[in-house]
Amino acid sequence: MTTDARTDSGNFVVDMVCDVCRVEGFEVEKNAQTGDSPTYFVDILASRKKGKKVQKVAFECWEGTSQVEGREVEKFAARLKSLGIQSGIYVSPKGFGGNAEFMARKLGVELWDLAKLKERVENIKAPERHRVPGTLPVARAASSRILAHGLVNGAFLKLSSMPKLEFRPYFFANFQIDDGRKKLAQGVLVFDGVDGRVCDAALFEGHLEDLPSTGFFVDCLEIEPSTGSMPKLPPELEMKNTVTVAPAGVTEDMIRAKTKEVLGGRNESTVMGVQLLHVPIVTVEMLAAGKSYRKILQAATGKMIWDDTQKCSLCDHKSRAICEACGGTVCTEHERTCSSCHKHLCTDCVVTKGIVNKIPLCPTCKNA
Repeated sequence: MTTDARTDSGNFVVDMVCDVCRVEGFEVEKNAQTGDSPTYFVDILASRKKGKKVQKVAFECWEGTSQVEGREVEKFAARLKSLGIQSGIYVSPKGFGGNAEFMARKLGVELWDLAKLKERVENIKAPERHRVPGTLPVARAASSRILAHGLVNGAFLKLSSMPKLEFRPYFFANFQIDDGRKKLAQGVLVFDGVDGRVCDAALFEGHLEDLPSTGFFVDCLEIEPSTGSMPKLPPELEMKNTVTVAPAGVTEDMIRAKTKEVLGGRNESTVMGVQLLHVPIVTVEMLAAGKSYRKILQAATGKMIWDDTQKCSLCDHKSRAICEACGGTVCTEHERTCSSCHKHLCTDCVVTKGIVNKIPLCPTCKNA
């Protein structure tokens, strides 16, 4: 590793290279120590079997703001030689300057600039035969909803890895219940197409008790689906190499039978039709002062399915902010603000100065 700039950037280059390697059949290890000394390590060590031999490729990933010079390539090549690794690839989205390309050719190191990295990412995209029917688009508001949702200082949360986008199959079963003379109820049940569980329901006419409604998916019926390649993602979520299509694990006939079960086995219930839609589900892992949080968004309508940040870490109330000292979530009751730098704090991290007029401060300002 040649710089600590990666800590701020969220390891995007490292994660992108890892995804490329995995699709190409490699097992990857980040920050792999390959010698006895703690300084003998590489950003990524990719390994795969080729017959009886094991192919190993080491990657150095530069995420700084300047180009990589020849001396850095030379240092990387020297480290590879001392570690006994034959193949090395230096990745620098900012490109290479000076005599970097000359040194790379001389020392047998491959160079990947931004264009090369994008080319490798494009090569691992799902081929045209993986086009899926009933694909719903990602809503424009998806990125803002998921990155800083519901917190006054949500920008303090940083992505710890690239967002994962999965187009997951869901079956929408339209049903009708009548007594032979008139219609008693009409609605829809939504089933997860991977495991067959009920995810949502809605009643359009009539009355029916204990309908398993969550409100997460029924609104997808109002969106016009398409058949073809994946829709264009918002710029903040433009992570094509993390897009997957989940395979269906149930059939339409199974959904028809499950619909009858959910409706209590009523003989008067009829399944009017079953529609398959592939709904975009975005999952992100985020960090705040070392604490990790997960968010799962139904990205077609922008509804949040799961959000670890929405409950105060000190009670069960709805959170309002992130403590910028410990990274915990805080509600209005447990929130404090540093009177000097205005950081949001929790009651456990705030410190006071003064005996009579106790001034709330963060630990940094208290010691300043």
